[in-house]
Amino acid sequence: MSDSENQKSEKYTASNWDKLRASFQSSMLVDTRLSSLAESLDTESWPLKGKEETPAKYIDYSFDELQETPEMQDHPDRVKLLIDILDGTLAFDDPFGDMVQTEEANASEENEVLKNLRRLEIPPEFPISLTNLSPESRQLCQNQNLTTLQEFAEFSQNMAQHIVLAGDFRKLLNSLVHIDEKTLAGYLPYRPGTKGLHLPEAIAFAIGSLETEESLALYRKCGGRLEDEEKALAARLSPPEVNQAEKKLKTKIEELFTWFDREKEDLDSMVHYGQSLDRFFVPINDPAKELIATRIVGSMIKRPPPPAQPAPAAAEQPDEPEPTAPGKGILRSVSEIFRKIRRK
Repeated sequence: MSDSENQKSEKYTASNWDKLRASFQSSMLVDTRLSSLAESLDTESWPLKGKEETPAKYIDYSFDELQETPEMQDHPDRVKLLIDILDGTLAFDDPFGDMVQTEEANASEENEVLKNLRRLEIPPEFPISLTNLSPESRQLCQNQNLTTLQEFAEFSQNMAQHIVLAGDFRKLLNSLVHIDEKTLAGYLPYRPGTKGLHLPEAIAFAIGSLETEESLALYRKCGGRLEDEEKALAARLSPPEVNQAEKKLKTKIEELFTWFDREKEDLDSMVHYGQSLDRFFVPINDPAKELIATRIVGSMIKRPPPPAQPAPAAAEQPDEPEPTAPGKGILRSVSEIFRKIRRK
């Protein structure tokens, strides 16, 4: 038997399982979903669903007890997969150890990913929560207290020295290392051929993060036409649930406005002058998302009331003749007659 085969066989033993159990007792990732951990490793997906599918669910069992659980009984491959996931994940949870040497060696060198972020004029402080990473990858970032692109870049580059990153981690990291603009645009609101990040694409990500039923229901509410199958999905949501989905989307868009103040000013100006927002969202290049964005954002930006018009000036009335005393006019006429007689 070769050395690699020996190592592999020793990996799936009670002794190694006990070591993994002990390590995960104090691990920050003990309550992280196994599906999330598997996605970030070069391994197959964890087959069981549910929030309870975490390392914490299994590490209290001995090796024999583990194999007798309902989830593992008759599924020896799951036991091996669980061990692979926990074993590979330990590299994430050891910020010291061997990784210290790598960090010290790279300390004097500029981080290539951060340098490329500046080159592309992408703010390193941009929140991971506003990216298009999968929910599992965002959850993993949250578990590691990674809140910005800078923290993600530093963490990912260091971790790549120790484990084979997979899924969104690998794709986003590689797109930043090699400046693959097309791939990068799939995870950040970046527009290939330009610099910086853009609000329309960011709003498209926010719409895309909705559940299928939510997005279809909102599309219909915004005036979009659905196919019969889509109507059935949209109908699963009650009116209050549709309103809640709209509120959730508006909250995310409000957060985006704080990061794209210049483009928000463009929107304000367009609404002020009564211009359609359609052309603003054309870069999304998805008619359904464009319609939702146009209608939702349009409802969030209030058009200012027209300026108050000054009250019209009162029309000047001609001066009325001064009233004369009764009989005074007759006496004047008689006097004029006598005056004319004397002249004759």
